[in-house]
Amino acid sequence: MQNMPLRRFSSLLVAVLLFSITASAQIRRLNEETGQTETLQYLVGGYLALNYNIHAPNFGALPGFPSCCASYSNSTSIGPAFGASFELPLSDVLRFQVRLGYSSMSGLLHSTEQIGNEPVLSDGPVPIEERQPVTVEHALDANLPMIILEPTIGLHLFDLLWLTAGVRGGYMMSATFDQKETLLAPEGYTFLDGTTVRNAAAADIPNANSLQLHGVVGIGYELQTRSNISIVPEVRYFLPITQVSDVDWKVQSFQIGVNVRFGMYTPIAAEINNDTVYVRDTVIVEKTGLREPRVTLQDSREDVSSRREGDVEYRRTTIKESYLQEIPRPFNPGLRSSIIARRADGTTGPLDALRVEELDVIESYPLLPQVFFPESGSELPMTQQIRLESGETGDFRTTDLSRDQIDVYRNLLNVIGYRMKQNPASKITLEGHVSNVGPEQNNRELSRARAESVRAYLTSTWGIESDRIAVKGSLLPQEPANPATPDGRSENQRVEISSNDPQILEPVEFRDKDLIIAPSDIVLHPDVTDAEGVKDWSVRMSQGDRELYRSQGEGAPRDVDWNALRSDTKPRKEGPIVSTFSVRDANGLAAESSDTLSVDYITLQTMKARQEEGKMVERYSLIVFDFNSAQLNSSNQRIMQRVKQRIQPDSKVKIMGFADRQGNPDYNRELARKRCAEAQRVLGLPDDRVTLEPVGSDRLIFNNDNPEGRSYSRTVQIEIVTPVR
Repeated sequence: MQNMPLRRFSSLLVAVLLFSITASAQIRRLNEETGQTETLQYLVGGYLALNYNIHAPNFGALPGFPSCCASYSNSTSIGPAFGASFELPLSDVLRFQVRLGYSSMSGLLHSTEQIGNEPVLSDGPVPIEERQPVTVEHALDANLPMIILEPTIGLHLFDLLWLTAGVRGGYMMSATFDQKETLLAPEGYTFLDGTTVRNAAAADIPNANSLQLHGVVGIGYELQTRSNISIVPEVRYFLPITQVSDVDWKVQSFQIGVNVRFGMYTPIAAEINNDTVYVRDTVIVEKTGLREPRVTLQDSREDVSSRREGDVEYRRTTIKESYLQEIPRPFNPGLRSSIIARRADGTTGPLDALRVEELDVIESYPLLPQVFFPESGSELPMTQQIRLESGETGDFRTTDLSRDQIDVYRNLLNVIGYRMKQNPASKITLEGHVSNVGPEQNNRELSRARAESVRAYLTSTWGIESDRIAVKGSLLPQEPANPATPDGRSENQRVEISSNDPQILEPVEFRDKDLIIAPSDIVLHPDVTDAEGVKDWSVRMSQGDRELYRSQGEGAPRDVDWNALRSDTKPRKEGPIVSTFSVRDANGLAAESSDTLSVDYITLQTMKARQEEGKMVERYSLIVFDFNSAQLNSSNQRIMQRVKQRIQPDSKVKIMGFADRQGNPDYNRELARKRCAEAQRVLGLPDDRVTLEPVGSDRLIFNNDNPEGRSYSRTVQIEIVTPVR
């Protein structure tokens, strides 16, 4: 029976929720000031009410507190209720409501009882105990204030009438009571203690339920105002779900009050009425390189303006566009080309003809009689030496070597083998050396093994008799490089070669023809009047069917320098040189322009026939010095004697000195100067007959990352130019 109200309330709440699911319309109103339809978002406000509480006790005493009451009677009380309210529309007929506030269930419980044969005292000068029938009143004053949270669903019935259903949860801030039993009749009597009150007590209600649940149902009438404020007079009924405490005691309430709310409205989304206006302008230009006309959008700007009238928003978009129309223009860059000369001072000038003269050239490449090995290495394949098969030695000739100092050095053992075959009486000595540092320290076995590997190549490949090759194993060379540096250590890891026959280690000499070209610095100059649209360019120089030079680049053509002396392909005959510049646009259309340069080619035979003066050029490319030394060794002394014999009274001599990368540039330049001066002294040339150029390490003429390159860099180069007829 006690669960019947709860079941009824639950059924009502479920029905309301199911109805809310089917509703979908929004609550709207027309704002008379703006003319816009607005949607209710939520309502906030506050309420003030009076509770009419109905206490239904079914007990006579609270646990632990004596009372003669059989059962308290139903009683009523009035208490305040107030708080804040919030409502959220679910549809045009449903709202979710919640309240947070204060409510009181306080009340006075009482009961009047007739008790027969009760011992009492008469009220006289001398109280006498008697037994009388008495009338007593039992009273229990309960204090039950609550903080409440009240979620409900509001249903719009008709007109402005709303039905509310939900639950209320209340948290009792305190639960106290004050009880007493008062003697009402007969008059003039007291209880045995001389008073008319007994069983008095004041304390917390034992086992009180701090959480009170009530079902809520109510009805309200919504009074609208011209503003967003609405006033709702309302009546609510609260059905108890929980007991006040663990005795049978429930409190139901009727509440009458007023709820004042402020509605928050927002305009509905406006119906958009779009209007687009285009404003276009076009610029027409000619464009080089186009195959077909094209139109491109250069700039586009949008200006959006809007105004709202009621529930319609009028939007106007103005689009301003700027277009570029390009139409093809014929490819005509106005290309012209010319061949001009670059003078020594850097200026340029016209060039009518190129003079090319033949001259005899003798170049002498000295042999560096040293084979270098890597650290701890003793096998010949570990070196830079070129090794032949035994069947290839018969075709080897020193004249077949290229005019390159390092290539000559890499064939050192082949040159020695070839010359020893030509000179059967010659002998050589191979002395191996080590860096005498780290794994090579005091390692004579390694130094001898290095020498043995060189001998093995000469005997097995070149067929040189073993008794013609002496082998030694030593530590540091007699003239060692600096063992404190990696470069110095790698130079000391070597086999030194000496011979009883000076011809074995003589320089390798080449005699050939070379050219003097004047002017040697030539500029291929293009000129365009309209470079727009030029994608790339190329230039080609040719003499007959021989291509002398080619270059190319992106964009507009530019000046191209050509040095005829340093070119791999030089003019070798009579016949004009033709320089052709070509430019192309992105579509592959091309334009060309050519210029012609005549060549005055003079051979040695022509000069002799004309009795013109020619030139003999002799270059003694390297004279190898020891590390950090300006003194000529004995083998170089012999070379210098030969050079001295080649110098004629009308010869011009130039001596250039070089150094390796070790040391600072100033010191190396001074060392190179001393080497030049030493060469001049040995040659016996006065200052007016020789030109000295001490370069030092400012320009490294060989790769200094390997020991042979550094050794050949410690040198002077002597050039002798002698007139001939």
